[in-house]
Amino acid sequence: MLKPLDTGLLPGRVKQVLVDAIVDGAFENGEMPSEHELARQLGVSRATVRGALRSLEEEGLVTRQRGVGTRINPHIARARLTLNRVVGFWDLIREAGHTPSIAYTRVRIQPAGLDVAQHMDCSPEAPFVVIDRLFLADGEPAILVAEMIQHKDLKRRIGPEDVNESIFDFASENAVEPIDHTVVEIVPVTADDGLAATLRVELGSALLRLIETHYTRSNYRILLSEIHVVDRFVRFNVIRRRT
Repeated sequence: MLKPLDTGLLPGRVKQVLVDAIVDGAFENGEMPSEHELARQLGVSRATVRGALRSLEEEGLVTRQRGVGTRINPHIARARLTLNRVVGFWDLIREAGHTPSIAYTRVRIQPAGLDVAQHMDCSPEAPFVVIDRLFLADGEPAILVAEMIQHKDLKRRIGPEDVNESIFDFASENAVEPIDHTVVEIVPVTADDGLAATLRVELGSALLRLIETHYTRSNYRILLSEIHVVDRFVRFNVIRRRT
């Protein structure tokens, strides 16, 4: 039985609750309740549930058929970590079967520089707020993240205490516009001295570097993330669907 949700929560929260329930095996026989029943259990509208289910279908997690209902695709549910989904690193670590925590959160201000300016289509001198975080999996370093947002795109001055577990929740609360979608560039890299020391891997070890450009609904580049991932904790899948 699902717990009712605060109706003020964003629709994305409904989707995440359904994903968590699917991963935890909450639905028997691989079938989900009707839209009406899900809306009743969660305390939200059928339109909100319908939108969440549509998004899950686009990601391949469920298949919907008129007159039949919504069925879970177990092979994709087992894969769990797909780059199709816009989800925070805390949840990615948890869904990979590990206990997430954060070693530190630091906030600093610096000019964009050439690389960030090219990604964010701004001046190299534009002041950026940079949020540095180290995510742990079962107490071990797993994901090193630098989140970058222009100072002008924040509603107010922020400190480490203002940073949520999820950067998407952070943007919803603190940025001038929330994140709507994300484009991910994947680059294989090897650990230099700094990365090896921070992530506790051998010098020259293979890592995944993700460069995530986050866009608002109006296609404005609101935030840039540079991420280094130790793939023995988190591995990603890409679900390809025929259209």
